[in-house]
Amino acid sequence: MSKTTDRKAKRIERMRSEIMEAAITLISVKGFKNTTTKEIALQADMAEGTLYNYFKNKDDILMSIAERYVSNKRSQTVSLDVDSVEAYLMNLHSTNASTTSPTHLKDREMLKTLLPMFLTDKTLGDLYFKRIVQPYLTMVESDLTVLQERGIAADYDVKALSRMLYSSLIGYAVLDINNDPVVKHASDEFRKEAGRAYIEVLGKGMTK
Repeated sequence: MSKTTDRKAKRIERMRSEIMEAAITLISVKGFKNTTTKEIALQADMAEGTLYNYFKNKDDILMSIAERYVSNKRSQTVSLDVDSVEAYLMNLHSTNASTTSPTHLKDREMLKTLLPMFLTDKTLGDLYFKRIVQPYLTMVESDLTVLQERGIAADYDVKALSRMLYSSLIGYAVLDINNDPVVKHASDEFRKEAGRAYIEVLGKGMTK
């Protein structure tokens, strides 16, 4: 990559980040539906037309924030050098461990607030599935297929297994949104115990 191309890529990344930060600031106060691209552009100190050079629309901004959050959690390759599905889930869980960067935490809080919309709004739900959920399912299905071929994972349909794993994770998030006091005020010790149970119970059940 040439220096000119590299500078251009960094500028695009910076502009997109500024727009996403502006969107988070406004959406956190006004809500997604009540926030307009014009307001986001104003918050980011740019013309609305400039915003559209970097994002198709407001939905695209929201999905890009979700993708940024997910990419931070899935920045590492999950090791398949394992002898059980339990060990694989341990690797998967460790690469999905939360970070404490301010950007990551802001993304998480906003997305947690908007999760009900992803579950009920058809347009956003479709986008969320295609850009966030499907890549996760595809990755896990590919990994489990390899483990089945090596005689490690049980011979269940990998599409069913990947969805069981994902639904368990999203179910925990829904409990938080529904103000389950045990989940909402969980200590680090409880979260670790829940993670251990998730890995051991599901992992042992999936191991051949």
